Amino acid sequence: MNKNFNNIVNRGDKICATLECNGRCLARVNGFDFPSIDAVKRALLDLAGQFVGMAVLTVRNCTQGWRDVTALATMRRPVLTPKTSSVLAAPRQGAQYLIPWAS
Repeated sequence: MNKNFNNIVNRGDKICATLECNGRCLARVNGFDFPSIDAVKRALLDLAGQFVGMAVLTVRNCTQGWRDVTALATMRRPVLTPKTSSVLAAPRQGAQYLIPWAS
């Protein structure tokens, strides 16, 4: 694992990257048109959608020959729609709150 923080991505470099959470691959990208590591990270997060927790971001620059593995924490919770937000109203006597993203 290369922890050289000077790793750069140039447009035209072949990039292979994955985002994994709890051993499950959430997103994978392969391409040549990324201007920076931040652009790779944004693309992976957009593809991964909504998840909560620690993830492992692996970026491999096949052109330059380096690989970077980074831990990434996120709280990308689902957006409550009007239908599910009504569930969050005060509970009836003896009832419990329903938290949609906790299940």
